[in-house]
Amino acid sequence: MKRCDLHIHTVPSVSDRMFTYDKDVLLDYVAKTELDVIAITNHNLFDYAQYQEIKDTLTQIVVLPGIEVDLENGHILVIANNDDGTLFDFNSKCEEVKNLIKTKDDDISYDTFIRIFGDLSKYLLIPHYEKEPKLHKDTIEKLGRNIIAGEVSSVKKFIYMEKEDTELTPVYFSDFRIEKGVTPDKYPVSHTFFDVDQVNVNTLKLCLIDKTKVSLTSEKGIKLFQIFPNGQMLSTGLNIMFGKRSTGKTHTLNAIASRFEGKAKYIKQFELLNTSRSDSEQFENDLKVRQENSAEDYLREFSVIVTDILKTCSADEDEMKLQKYLEAVMSSAQQSDVNDVFSKSKLFNESDFKELSFDEIKKLINATLTLLESQLYKSLVNKHLPEASLKSLLKELIEQCRKDNVANLYFKEVNNIIKMVKESLQLKSAAPRIPNIDLYQYFINKKKREIFAQVAIAIKKNRTISTEKAGHFTISVSARPFANATDLKTVGLKQVSLINAFAEYGNPIQYLDELKAAGVESNRIYKLFAAIDYRILNSSGLPVSGGERSEFNFLQKIKDAILCDILIIDEPESSFDNLFLKNEVNKFIKEMAENMPVIISTHNNTIGGSIKPDYILYTEKR
Repeated sequence: MKRCDLHIHTVPSVSDRMFTYDKDVLLDYVAKTELDVIAITNHNLFDYAQYQEIKDTLTQIVVLPGIEVDLENGHILVIANNDDGTLFDFNSKCEEVKNLIKTKDDDISYDTFIRIFGDLSKYLLIPHYEKEPKLHKDTIEKLGRNIIAGEVSSVKKFIYMEKEDTELTPVYFSDFRIEKGVTPDKYPVSHTFFDVDQVNVNTLKLCLIDKTKVSLTSEKGIKLFQIFPNGQMLSTGLNIMFGKRSTGKTHTLNAIASRFEGKAKYIKQFELLNTSRSDSEQFENDLKVRQENSAEDYLREFSVIVTDILKTCSADEDEMKLQKYLEAVMSSAQQSDVNDVFSKSKLFNESDFKELSFDEIKKLINATLTLLESQLYKSLVNKHLPEASLKSLLKELIEQCRKDNVANLYFKEVNNIIKMVKESLQLKSAAPRIPNIDLYQYFINKKKREIFAQVAIAIKKNRTISTEKAGHFTISVSARPFANATDLKTVGLKQVSLINAFAEYGNPIQYLDELKAAGVESNRIYKLFAAIDYRILNSSGLPVSGGERSEFNFLQKIKDAILCDILIIDEPESSFDNLFLKNEVNKFIKEMAENMPVIISTHNNTIGGSIKPDYILYTEKR
């Protein structure tokens, strides 16, 4: 098994931060981490002279030439063989890339990338995959069989990609800047082991085709990864750290958390004990945030309807326009004797051309794009809708959209001409002019208000939105009507009087008008139609007590860790009793450890050996 770091920076560029290269740091890094293979992959450049110096110095390992290219808003490593013939050609291609990337915001297109590098089979291509900035899946798809591996940013993402048959082979590298002042304790240990004998581009590619030949450790099948430069390992699953008090458990956990650069969920000792008023207030604030999020989820579609109805003319405005129109028609009929050559002109009472709406065609374009960009269900989509047909449809839809846009430009110009002519004719005629009215829009607006009223009444009916179990707790989210004007204040509108508005709560249209009149911001109005209750109940169906709040918070923090790269818990028994830990916490922790590294420090066997960890660490102070 060869230990490889194929993502190392030795030269700053316009696409990178400034740093000062130190050859001695590189030599020490390679020696202390026992690397067998490295690749020098600077951003959008290749320093031929420096590479030769590094290669000639590190004769005991394989040093491969490479470059990290900004390709279509993502990054991709291009790694070549290190023979002299390949190096000369590779250097000239990298010079082209360097000349095209002038600022940190520049990148090159797929077509340019192909033109520069030509036959991609000569290189090992590794895109940022589960790592920012990711190379877009469309670009990866265009690169086809040349892409067999993807770079990840964490052990958790490596585990995920390794398990999923549909994912690329994962690789985990340091992305290390070899700079002056870096001490050995800060050396990265983000390395991937390849099961190869001879090292070149072809053997590495053959290895990456088989996921079983790629590992985080030197032993295949062992689910461990290195956490510290001193060789200390952790399991990719559940780790338990034993040790007497004051033997460095917390110190070690802090060091582990720092290695994950803000991507660790770290639940510290005593952190969740709600013993003060501020803790109780924090729980209430967290509850309020969850309630607001639940209201947002429940009312999201309704907010679209409210936004639309706010843009629609009010019933009074529409009726006023209709009345003026009817009066003008009657007046014109009664005063037909005053018609003259000007009033008899065709443009005197001409209606405007109605501009085309883009709503429908934009939906169709987005829907077609969604079908084309789907990766997970691509084969199923193409079984019924061939990709060529979808692309042809997309092209025609876009062309139609452009035609409609041009038509609208004509309509605007013609309407302006009609308006000027009508105004000129009106000045020269004594006959009354019939105002322009869109009767179709009048009836559309009327129907919109009717449907809005129906939805507004339906949305505030008493109903349970969702119930979710979290250990012995139940999270209940429900909807109900607001009880009174004071109840409306719970949405956060402290400075606005809503007494008059609430008097019309049973009539959605009038209620909407009163909310606008009261000065409620238009983007908050939708929240005032239905009250959302978010309740946390214990096993008896009652609201949680002070001690139970701590238990609930603990379970929630464990669940929230799914968004992080590692879960770290420091002595949970300091805050909770053994029964709660054994019956509920252990189950949650085991579930989390199936998808990410979890490490718990303890001196208690209940949350220790009985949980059957994958790996045990023992601390001792000497």
